[in-house]
Amino acid sequence: MSINRRQWLQQSLLASASVLLAGAPIAQGCASERPKELAGKDDLILLNWNENPYGPSDAAIESVNQAMKYANRYPDEVVAELKQKLAKTNGLKPSNFLLTAGSTEVLSLLGQHVGLQKGEIVSPFPTFPTALQFGQRAGATIKKVNLDANDRIDLDQTLNAITDKTTLVFICNPNNPTGTELPTEDLKAFCRQVPSNVLICVDEAYVEYSNAGLSGSMIGLVNELLNLIICRTFSKAYGLAGLRMGYAVSNVRNIQALSGRHLGFEMATGWPPLVAASASMDNQKFIKTCVSKNEEGKQIVYKAYDTWGVKYNQSSTNFIYARDDRFEKDVVSKMRKRGILITKWQTMTNHIRVSISKPEHMRKFVETVEEFLI
Repeated sequence: MSINRRQWLQQSLLASASVLLAGAPIAQGCASERPKELAGKDDLILLNWNENPYGPSDAAIESVNQAMKYANRYPDEVVAELKQKLAKTNGLKPSNFLLTAGSTEVLSLLGQHVGLQKGEIVSPFPTFPTALQFGQRAGATIKKVNLDANDRIDLDQTLNAITDKTTLVFICNPNNPTGTELPTEDLKAFCRQVPSNVLICVDEAYVEYSNAGLSGSMIGLVNELLNLIICRTFSKAYGLAGLRMGYAVSNVRNIQALSGRHLGFEMATGWPPLVAASASMDNQKFIKTCVSKNEEGKQIVYKAYDTWGVKYNQSSTNFIYARDDRFEKDVVSKMRKRGILITKWQTMTNHIRVSISKPEHMRKFVETVEEFLI
């Protein structure tokens, strides 16, 4: 049975007013501030933003150089090409994808959607905060569910936290900042148990680094579960953080609704990040090398932490989340003075997070941070 546009909007899970509301300032962001006085110095070791130290690939760089010839043109054609490639890779249709300037755009849109409805976001915590921050700013209620004793997402407790007031459930898997990963089948079962009128957002920014790899993605469920939205990015394993390229994957209705409120209309990224993403997808050997070298870097830190008695999580990402009680309280600032940046959010009261860079950088990190052991 056909429906008119008004009926479709009323039925869509993402249909709501498109105006933005003013609100309280957004809380401290997830990324440590890059010190202005240190910016641009090549001798810095940046272990604070979970960046890929090996990217972009040569193929991506070459594609960007070539794309600059078309900087005077809108990128409609390359938008279509990248969506076609993503669709073929994932066994879906181009209409299942929305291209954005990083996955943070998707998360902010979803947060604002819930806030505009004065809805509720249920989320394990601590986690990547963008959706929660934008939701709260726009008027959403945030219900945080504590992680278990091993810093893992407790799916049972998260499911129990859902009520008739809940609009969105946010799951970051693998989780940032803890680095822990949910078993694939457990997460699939969870998604199937969430009420169909509650949106589910699964942020898969680090899926390429995970133990399950791409086989652990929830993308295969998007046409089964009409309330499921997947966030993916080219910022991490693909090494394109500075070019801002991400995407949402969902059923066609949700993608159309998200697209309708996306300020960039899929052109916010421009030619360079679009062609760089496409070239990177064609160079899976480079991605595998990045993941392999990342594992080598993690093992260097694991070995040191084990020797020192530092408690940490086995990581399914490109960073390690560890207890800070074996280090001096001002270890972050002391490391910064030595040219090594690591992360400690305000919510990380008992932990530090260290991004994995090249093996030589991780050896330098271990050598330096040892000086601040207690």
